[in-house]
Amino acid sequence: MAKKTLHTQKSAIDGPSVNPKFQAGKRPAWSVEELERAILKGDRAALAAGITLVESEAAEDTVKAGTLLEKLLPHAGNSVRLGISGVPGVGKSTFLESYGVHYLELNEEARLAVLAIDPSSSRSQGAILGDKTRMVELGRHERAFIRPTASSGALGGVARATKAAIVLCEAAGYTHVFVETVGVGQSETAVSQMVDAFLFLAMPGTGDELQGIKKGIMEMADLIAINKSEGDNAPAAKRTRVELQRALQFSTRNEFNWTPKITLISALECQGFKELDGAIDQCIRHSRGQGWFKEKRRRQAEYWFEVEVKHSLRNLLQQHSVLQAEYDALRVQVGQSEL
Repeated sequence: MAKKTLHTQKSAIDGPSVNPKFQAGKRPAWSVEELERAILKGDRAALAAGITLVESEAAEDTVKAGTLLEKLLPHAGNSVRLGISGVPGVGKSTFLESYGVHYLELNEEARLAVLAIDPSSSRSQGAILGDKTRMVELGRHERAFIRPTASSGALGGVARATKAAIVLCEAAGYTHVFVETVGVGQSETAVSQMVDAFLFLAMPGTGDELQGIKKGIMEMADLIAINKSEGDNAPAAKRTRVELQRALQFSTRNEFNWTPKITLISALECQGFKELDGAIDQCIRHSRGQGWFKEKRRRQAEYWFEVEVKHSLRNLLQQHSVLQAEYDALRVQVGQSEL
């Protein structure tokens, strides 16, 4: 049997031929009711429009987004949510492309949504938006949906929008939601508050390189996959797995008595995915069997309730100039150690 490899994009001409002078007519704005009906039918255009709505900070859009989420929430919650992070250069976009296609081919009933959480994407059009253009095969798949979460500001807004996007994707019938983080600041922590399991992508390396992996990320990881483990990298990958297994012995154990599984994969060669499938499935089944799956989601719901309350209070403060001025004055006094 011929070895399967990932066919990466070579040039723009690999895509469908489109007249560059063609301009599609702009669709009239969706009403909340139209979005609800279309999203429940799995309409990807409506899903994209719905996510744009929940990302918006405009007052009118915020009201509509709240109404839409309220209508769709009863239809959400049935997916498996997987957070994905990794060291720089590990090849997350290649992994998402090859593993996503693999998973959809293996599971004919599955539908996969890939959401990227990156507060810098709207300013720099950086790595995440670039990753989306490289996930060509997955992006064309009829049972896949890829969406980078753009934001004009801080991580908090991006995280809230991504959490809302998960609800919309689940209501649209997506059975699996992968949430990717580029690892800026506290993004991994935010993602861990919205997923059922957390996958960390590592690379073959020396012990010194492993020291660069943040301790907190290692402690929150439920699964570790060592990418680029093919060919000449295989011996180093095996050594890295042993070193990571030793490191995990000294990390804080999670509450549901799960020992993170470490697998060797090659996203480029599509190798090791069967072992990774088994590790993910085992993690989710163990979580459900221990009752931790429901408990974790309950805690996450409480966490996001607190986030929304603080966000609403902050908006309320900004709408009252007197209170905002007093707040600003107090903040200056605190900064000058006067309070």
